[in-house]
Amino acid sequence: MPLCWSPDSLHPGCIIVSDDWVKQLQDAGFPQTGGGSAKAYTPALSQLIAACPKQFGNATFVLGSSQGGQRWTATYFDFRNNRMVDEDALCQSGDTPEEAVARLWLAAQK
Repeated sequence: MPLCWSPDSLHPGCIIVSDDWVKQLQDAGFPQTGGGSAKAYTPALSQLIAACPKQFGNATFVLGSSQGGQRWTATYFDFRNNRMVDEDALCQSGDTPEEAVARLWLAAQK
């Protein structure tokens, strides 16, 4: 299901998202290769996950939800040492899995 900037999109069934992280992705140079115009769509969750490094040191990319799926977190977890990475910026949350992963990708660019 595509993500849309506004409810008046030409594509019914879009998930409406805040343009804050969407604009940040565009400004940071995230590839805009979805259908439609670059202003109308953001990357799919699979594209966001593919863009994030799978490893950060010994830590592995992890995406999970809490509060019954109401909150999502994307981070890196070191399973050998049973802890998250020390860098707080590499633990990002959002209302959707897309938002959490997008925020993690943005944090990893800095």
